[in-house]
Amino acid sequence: MAHTLPDDVVLNILLRLPVKSLCRFKSVSKHFLSAISDPFFLRSHRHQSRQNPNLLFLKHSPPASDNPNNSIHVPAHSTVEFLSRDTRGIPVDFFTLSIPDSVYLLPSSRGDVVFFAGEKVFYACNPSTREFTKLPPPSDCTSGEINAGLGFNRDTKEYVLIHLFDNSLNHNYEIIRCETLRFSDGEAGACSWKGVDDICPFPVRGWGVYVDNGFYWMIFDEYDHPENEAIVSFDLEKEVFRTVAPPQGVLDPDALWSLVELRGFLCLVDHATRPFVVDIWAMKDCERHEWVKDYSIDVEGSIPSAIPLVLDYWDGEILMDEKQGNVCCYDTKAKKIRRFGGKPIEGEWTWLCLYTESFFSLAST
Repeated sequence: MAHTLPDDVVLNILLRLPVKSLCRFKSVSKHFLSAISDPFFLRSHRHQSRQNPNLLFLKHSPPASDNPNNSIHVPAHSTVEFLSRDTRGIPVDFFTLSIPDSVYLLPSSRGDVVFFAGEKVFYACNPSTREFTKLPPPSDCTSGEINAGLGFNRDTKEYVLIHLFDNSLNHNYEIIRCETLRFSDGEAGACSWKGVDDICPFPVRGWGVYVDNGFYWMIFDEYDHPENEAIVSFDLEKEVFRTVAPPQGVLDPDALWSLVELRGFLCLVDHATRPFVVDIWAMKDCERHEWVKDYSIDVEGSIPSAIPLVLDYWDGEILMDEKQGNVCCYDTKAKKIRRFGGKPIEGEWTWLCLYTESFFSLAST
């Protein structure tokens, strides 16, 4: 007599499997197809995956710069290798994607869909299902530069892509306009760009950082003194730009500063004001622009490059990319740095991010 496992046991087993395996299991039987397609199962699997994210390493060839606006010409074709590892360093998946464009990764704290900025368009890929799509074309930019940001609104459950562009004919005076693109699960092919009336007040540098239904960029212009506004913000609800002052008296215009989202806060990262120390300031109140120095990470003797790239926060640790074939984590309680177990992958990678398994569909339903 054949023995079958109880449904709740089968469900618990399926919840722990990667999306790639579950997609194959859908064709095994109608019972599996029904169980895996059930909305309750999809929500439960998403929750389970968020509790156990993976590290996603991306290798770009030909080599890509971190700066999409550099003057070095890159051939208009990209091959991107996707290599995922769990937090113990165990391989999870690997595949290669060929893109007929020169692309750069758009950082995001969401992590289940990867977005790329091309020379004139944007692309999205779900590494779990290996689904890939080209998003609707944005407005042309006269300068040819790429300025964008990406976020995920957990209330509306939709991705938000923002694009800053200059389409004026006067090269001596930039008018930086803005447009947004929003889509939820299964709507990537049916979305469209929406123009914004307000004008961005300053040229910006770096990718936009999404926090609390808004985007933030560092101002590209040089600062006259540390008290000047140094950050541009865009409120997605009110569709207006503002400027944000940095922590009073601490911004050094000659130092290397960057923005990142950690634990739901906008953070200003200072890599170079103090030798071998990474200071991280968090804006605790977005309305009053109140900053608090949350972390001072001593990297001397722990990180050879001394300028690690702060990526994300997970399980009490700050994830940092050393850009030399190593990943390290800063324990915020013990105030110690640990290396990721061994060398994560062979060779060096181009981009690194936390990644969550997901059934998020890029096709139109």
